[in-house]
Amino acid sequence: MMTTTPAFSNCDFSEPRRLTGGANRALKSWQTSVCALLLENWQGLLGSNLQIALGRIDSATATRAIRALPDPGFAARLTIGASRFDSLFVFSARMVLTLLHDMLGTQTEDWPEIRPMTAVETSMVELLFGEVARSIGQAWPEVQPLECELHSVISRPIRCRLYGPDDILVRTRITMTTAFGEEEAIWLMPQTGLDSIGIRDSTGLAGEHDTPLPAPQLKALAKLMPAQLVVSLGRATLTLAEMNSLKVGDYLPLDQAVYQPLEARVDGRLQWIGNPCRLGGRQGFQIIAANNG
Repeated sequence: MMTTTPAFSNCDFSEPRRLTGGANRALKSWQTSVCALLLENWQGLLGSNLQIALGRIDSATATRAIRALPDPGFAARLTIGASRFDSLFVFSARMVLTLLHDMLGTQTEDWPEIRPMTAVETSMVELLFGEVARSIGQAWPEVQPLECELHSVISRPIRCRLYGPDDILVRTRITMTTAFGEEEAIWLMPQTGLDSIGIRDSTGLAGEHDTPLPAPQLKALAKLMPAQLVVSLGRATLTLAEMNSLKVGDYLPLDQAVYQPLEARVDGRLQWIGNPCRLGGRQGFQIIAANNG
């Protein structure tokens, strides 16, 4: 048996705390659907293969988030939800020009050279960004799509003054893979805007006097939230010296007898007990009782 050392990431305590728990899962689920729909909606416009995948989500003050945007770049300024809060979906200039070359069928061997766009190309960018707005609305997990409209195309969004310097923004990185390599698109939304559409951190990021969450939105989002189910085979207690001496091929006796059922937990809470089984070529778990306590 082999052991690995946990990896620790650096924490910047000067940045606002990220969304956690259910709010983070709901946001990831929605934005994952946005990426899939955007790729689907763009496929009718683009000539080459493009991959779009959801990346890291964090929070930052508006000053820091805007300062870190690609420059030169272009942004779709969007209005979202019934409150019509402002959101920015930002691309680097070379990514936008690459998309335009795809639409026009222009063959290149590398990233295009940064240059001013023609009036026709600007109209094409509006078409591309309009599909961004449509994908965001379509991906919303309710019967009715979320209101999302393209307000305008912003050139050099690093200079925009759309938010107050201390506004807390949720920042999503979206990886776009082309034949030339990867680029990141940045999606910025104010925390208060997410609150207004029902994506709210219950641990305290929202204000104390915010209005209650709409029940239909909560139910729709809750159904899409992934939860990890962990089936425990057993446990073993070792000293640090014993752990350090473990090597490939070693056996560990566990505290679980072979005739005892296994435990299945969600977020650390016991939910079911059952027996191990085989499902084709995979391990399985057969539930024999539920924990109703």
